[in-house]
Amino acid sequence: MTTDKQFKRAARELAEREGISYTAARRRLAADPETAVSAPLTTAPAAAEGDQEPNPPRLYPIARAVCATDCDGVPHPGALCHPWRPERAAQLPNGRAGELCHRFEPPSQPYSNNSFARQATWLLALVYAMLTDQRPELRPDRANLRAAVEAADQTAVDAVMEPLDRAAARLLTKVPKRWWGEVKPQLDAYADVVDTDDREPLTWQEADDRHTVGRLVDQWRRAWTPVRNYNGYMDAPGVLWLAPKGWLDDLLVEQHGGHGDGARVRLTDGRPAIVYAAEWSEAGAPVAYRIRELEPGRHGNIEKLVPSLTSDELVTRDQVAGELNDVA
Repeated sequence: MTTDKQFKRAARELAEREGISYTAARRRLAADPETAVSAPLTTAPAAAEGDQEPNPPRLYPIARAVCATDCDGVPHPGALCHPWRPERAAQLPNGRAGELCHRFEPPSQPYSNNSFARQATWLLALVYAMLTDQRPELRPDRANLRAAVEAADQTAVDAVMEPLDRAAARLLTKVPKRWWGEVKPQLDAYADVVDTDDREPLTWQEADDRHTVGRLVDQWRRAWTPVRNYNGYMDAPGVLWLAPKGWLDDLLVEQHGGHGDGARVRLTDGRPAIVYAAEWSEAGAPVAYRIRELEPGRHGNIEKLVPSLTSDELVTRDQVAGELNDVA
């Protein structure tokens, strides 16, 4: 009998004698060959605690929804908690943008639409930076923000941040004509201002802020600079600019009511429709909605209502009768 077969036989005998697993027996023999000395099976002692096989790792699907403020971050049944961090939600521009992305963009597989949407977090951060630079009154009150953070109150942090969030929601859009004709040129102009700003920073905080905004502007430039893609063509990477508008709409609808992105509604004239964006005033609930009319599906969507991709309509709040399932 070869040495390897002898070792395996000794491991099986040790596992049977000690009441441990075969793998644990092999480890013990490798560490101490004298353990293989035979002993009566009837007198086998209980297995040592350290010799038992460790429990196999447990896999939890990641849940990106914000948890309760008293959550300690331990795994919930069927999900891994993503605790809300008040300091991050109050930090401009990157922290606030990242927190809204985690809160309202569901997790997804790599290279899916949601994965690309999450990469647009830096765009929302750039919008925050532009708005606070051009309109200082939108900066949250430091004392109120500090009090909300110290209280770990998500609602209070959102309330202090609301003027800035609302201004960003009013600026951003899901309408291609408005994005390319108004919003992108405004961000281009802001990037030019940042690039040509040669003032010396007066404080370390100002220097740090200047560096943060500079990195965002660099990313904005790269998004529209053509590079050779995998097909060999020159193409700009771009950014999924529709995504941040959806996060802000969901945030404000959560605070003030209304119909969020994807809500199926019935208009007062009886037509079914789906909401894909909201229009906001200076305060309160949405004043209008961007909707797509629902039509009977074909092929694999028979007996279903699907959005018409050629429909794009702006309707006022009064033209929406209610949720589709709630309206007779």
